[in-house]
Amino acid sequence: MSTEQVLRFLITNHENLLLAPLYGDLRSIFCVYLSCFQDDDILAATFQLFSKALQDICDIADGSLALNSQAGEMYQNSRVEFIDVSLLKLMHEKINSLGGERIKRRDFDTGHHLTGSHLERMLCILNQDANENKSENILLRKLQKLLSTCPGSIQLAKEREQHISKTVGYIPICTNEKHKALLATIVPTSAHELGSIPGFKLSQAKVNCPGLIDCLQRKKHFIPNIKPHTDISLGDCSYLDTCHKLNSCRYTHYLQYIPENLCKTISAETKLANKLNENQKNYPFYTHGNCCSNFVKQDLPEQWIQCDVRKFDFTVLGKFSAVIADPAWNIHMNLPYGTCNDNELLELPFETLQDEGILFLWVTGRAIEMGKEFLTKWGYIVLHEISWVKTNQLSRTIVTGRTGHWLNHSKEHLLVGLKGNPIWLNRKIDTDIIVSATRETSRKPDELYGLIERLVGPHARKLEFFGRHHNLRPGWFTIGNQLPGVCIHELDVKKRYEQFLAKPERAHKHS
Repeated sequence: MSTEQVLRFLITNHENLLLAPLYGDLRSIFCVYLSCFQDDDILAATFQLFSKALQDICDIADGSLALNSQAGEMYQNSRVEFIDVSLLKLMHEKINSLGGERIKRRDFDTGHHLTGSHLERMLCILNQDANENKSENILLRKLQKLLSTCPGSIQLAKEREQHISKTVGYIPICTNEKHKALLATIVPTSAHELGSIPGFKLSQAKVNCPGLIDCLQRKKHFIPNIKPHTDISLGDCSYLDTCHKLNSCRYTHYLQYIPENLCKTISAETKLANKLNENQKNYPFYTHGNCCSNFVKQDLPEQWIQCDVRKFDFTVLGKFSAVIADPAWNIHMNLPYGTCNDNELLELPFETLQDEGILFLWVTGRAIEMGKEFLTKWGYIVLHEISWVKTNQLSRTIVTGRTGHWLNHSKEHLLVGLKGNPIWLNRKIDTDIIVSATRETSRKPDELYGLIERLVGPHARKLEFFGRHHNLRPGWFTIGNQLPGVCIHELDVKKRYEQFLAKPERAHKHS
């Protein structure tokens, strides 16, 4: 059995191989192939030789055959789903053109004696003259396939993170509309005015709803907070308890009722789970991109410096593996905080913070393209864009809000810039979507910190610019003008900071 014979068979019968009764079944196609020939070589052929010939055809004429089996491997239960006869004919013409006098002439010119099948002679000549090759080199294609194969360590890394990540207790939410309407009539008026529910005894209320008391003991409830200016027909306010205009907003807001016994139970379960996770960390059953010190080294306490970043010397901080920046972009709207103009942000020397690493830059809708230009200017390649999809208390996406000139903004954008060649990054563990609830103004989701720590390693140096008190966390250095003073634990950074303050001209700017 030769590859050329199998090739001719496919070209001649390609229209019928994918139809009934064969339907592309590889074993059935092999039986039909045997019935077309009667010589001894064909009768002695095996399915393994037939599949090897098909594999050779796939290797040389990439895309000529499409199989349903994983990674294009040939198995008895495999099925051919597509045949590109034009590629097969091109390959057949190439084989024929390499025969006869041309083969001899090429043998004489190169000094090589070619033996074997037409396929082997063709591969030898193609390797000698790449310019005449209209298909990929078989060795190069195998190398590309090997390089593109996702290693098992990626899956192991994902499983490892599931074992060692801290868990947070979850309280289910009641979705019974009858419970919501009934509770709205029972809750005292003072609770609506205060925006919270005092400890009233619902069990004493005369309610005609079986299962309500039991539901209150097991689930979280959101009770409509109806005020004189509320227009129920408008629907729910997307920001609910974080709405800045609670006393005038006409959308419906909600009070939150969580049984105290349920809070205590969830808290105890969370503490136990986190304790087990801490013990699990000390057992490195496998690692991916993490050094052994991750299991014995303690995180540095949170560090921060209160300063105006526009006047601060970035070289004081040293180098970092990951940097987050949440600039106060000027979005041309009234905001409860000061903003920076574009030129001020562009002049910040972010390029001094990393020799290689990754930078996360929060941008507004107006500043997406500008943020990409800034990253390029600082020496980064824009690698990805992470989207934060905002939700409210009811786990619903934002549909009404305070931002957006034309459409309400239901998400925020985080540009990811890469500098250098940090081969130590842990790749393909997380996704580029974060779904999380909104909180205070400009506060970003906590899920981002876990994503970054998994990406660069828990003990890599990490920096956050334009941070506030709620951004402080172990293992991170935070810079911002709304932080409470200065706290530095790294002795080299502390020494450089003191030298920075000792210079009169810089100290004057810093103040």
